[in-house]
Amino acid sequence: MAFRLVHAGATDVGLARTHNEDAYVVEPELRAYVICDGMGGHASGAVAAEVATSTISETLRGASSGASGGREEPLEPLVRAILAANRAVYARSQSDPNCHGMGTTVVALRFDDDLVHACHIGDSRIYLLRRGELHPLTRDHSLINLYADHPDLVGKLGPAHSNIIVRAVGLHELVEVEHTSFPVELGDLYLLCSDGLVDMAEDWMLREILTAGETLDETAAMLIRAANNHGGADNVSVILVRAEAPA
Repeated sequence: MAFRLVHAGATDVGLARTHNEDAYVVEPELRAYVICDGMGGHASGAVAAEVATSTISETLRGASSGASGGREEPLEPLVRAILAANRAVYARSQSDPNCHGMGTTVVALRFDDDLVHACHIGDSRIYLLRRGELHPLTRDHSLINLYADHPDLVGKLGPAHSNIIVRAVGLHELVEVEHTSFPVELGDLYLLCSDGLVDMAEDWMLREILTAGETLDETAAMLIRAANNHGGADNVSVILVRAEAPA
């Protein structure tokens, strides 16, 4: 199946923060789209997000040009790029005292022929709007979800209601990337977003905005506005990608 991708992206500092620790990158030629939401004191979250997005982009471009370092790894290129970002962020956190303990979430898509690869670490999210129905493609790596999966751990790692994340890029030398892939359908609309959106706007609101029939740029602006209208407690970033019939 042949299709073309159209996209839009936007980020906003929100109403409560003084600086933006989100970063996003779109690589139309590589059919890759990434959002990172950094965390850490002294604005080091912004450093983590920037290091991660730039490393992912550079790694994907290197893979595209055939620069594999002399050895081909049996990994999806997007997974390999995120693992490279983890190493880069962790190394920076170890070498720079101002960045100690920094990390970042990541959500990313890469389209390959008729497939889309979806990867994530942390609590940023990816959604798919298909035939009018909104489907979450990610599940937060949060303490509350860890407790749901392992009831024997409840209370041992923190409050049972805690939604703190338990997996992020750069916190440790090694990290596991959540990765799935599936066929693309014409008309699919993918939403990548930081938690600054989903903490302020419920899924039914996202669906209403995504189905409003506006352009992708207008839809991205509406999503940012919805987050800010409901408190704007965090930075908010969105990328929209739609699969359309060839022009």
